[in-house]
Amino acid sequence: MGDQHQVHVWENTYIMQPKDNEKMLPSKVTAVIKNVMESYLQDKEYAAEDAKAWTLDLSNEIKASVKQDLNIPRYKIIVQVIIGEQASQGIRVASKCLWDVNSDNWASHTFQNQSLFAVGMVFGCYYE
Repeated sequence: MGDQHQVHVWENTYIMQPKDNEKMLPSKVTAVIKNVMESYLQDKEYAAEDAKAWTLDLSNEIKASVKQDLNIPRYKIIVQVIIGEQASQGIRVASKCLWDVNSDNWASHTFQNQSLFAVGMVFGCYYE
């Protein structure tokens, strides 16, 4: 017989909101971001070419840590990391999202040393 194609049918779960113990708590997510950023960046000196790779590494590591360490199923985790040189300048980072304030949330942490600054942001969007 030839190849048989199998069709997967996905049914609605009708789970419209996370359980109280499965919600994204910003304080716990901030602690994860802080741990990852401090362990990764503590001995680093700013270099523009290296910073490109660091942002990707940090984003992936933060996302993996949030998923592994915290019990927040059914959340899409979006991570954004910004790294810049510490040169007595000012910077403002802003984000704008459209979401459900009852279930979606965000957390951020800013790391600084003598050479660089880094801002890590995690957005958690609950999906049904």
